[in-house]
Amino acid sequence: MKKWFIPLLLVFALGACGNDEESTVEETERPLPDAVTEVYANYQAALESGDAETLASIDYAGRLTDLPATGAVTRQIAPGDIYESWVNEDEDVAFLVHEMVDQDGNPLPNRLSKVAVKEGEDWSLVITPAALPKDVIADVSELLIGVDANEYGVNAEANARLAEIPEDEAGPIYDQVNAQTDYMALEADNNVFLLMAETLTVEENQTIMTDYFKAYAKWYTDNEETLREAAATENPIQYIEVLDPLKTKLEEAVDGYDEQLVDPSFG
Repeated sequence: MKKWFIPLLLVFALGACGNDEESTVEETERPLPDAVTEVYANYQAALESGDAETLASIDYAGRLTDLPATGAVTRQIAPGDIYESWVNEDEDVAFLVHEMVDQDGNPLPNRLSKVAVKEGEDWSLVITPAALPKDVIADVSELLIGVDANEYGVNAEANARLAEIPEDEAGPIYDQVNAQTDYMALEADNNVFLLMAETLTVEENQTIMTDYFKAYAKWYTDNEETLREAAATENPIQYIEVLDPLKTKLEEAVDGYDEQLVDPSFG
């Protein structure tokens, strides 16, 4: 089973930075605000029905939401339950890990995550790639120190269920699941925070990552037409083929940021 976590490009290059000692998770008892639960429910309904307009109204960037809206309908997926959530002390930034489910309601192997930001009285979700400010990066990274990305980013039960499929039936199913996984190209890959939380607690790294997110968002808008073509491609193999050159372009767009990041043990 392949997984496309965009920021692994950065993480692999960092190696074992800051991992000499096991970090501890600072548990909080703060529940997810009702307003965040509501905006997530709106996201679920909008993505399930392909409603780009509603997505735009709750998206932090609020642009090109037709891409995830079209892609979700084409790939026959929808957001599932919230698996875990964290909220900062000021209750104006939250981080959600949620399931993605297929047309039968079965959770898919890869979970997605969302940064939620309160501006004024309204909450929004980072659904499409956006230039995130330094303070949001700092808040989310502090929330996730010590969180195991594999535990939260991957649904082990869904992986195990797919492993039990008879070999003669597996090919088309895995093609579809891989295409559903690559749907992540149409939404912001907030899993970077799961993978790099400790690294992103360093102020210098937060500054660098603001540029990373700008480059990521620019890749999204620069490749709008090809992404739109992919979103509307029904055949899962063709869908992956259309996305492959876009992944190469993304690698080029974010190339070099990993080399600038400071080891958190020296930050």
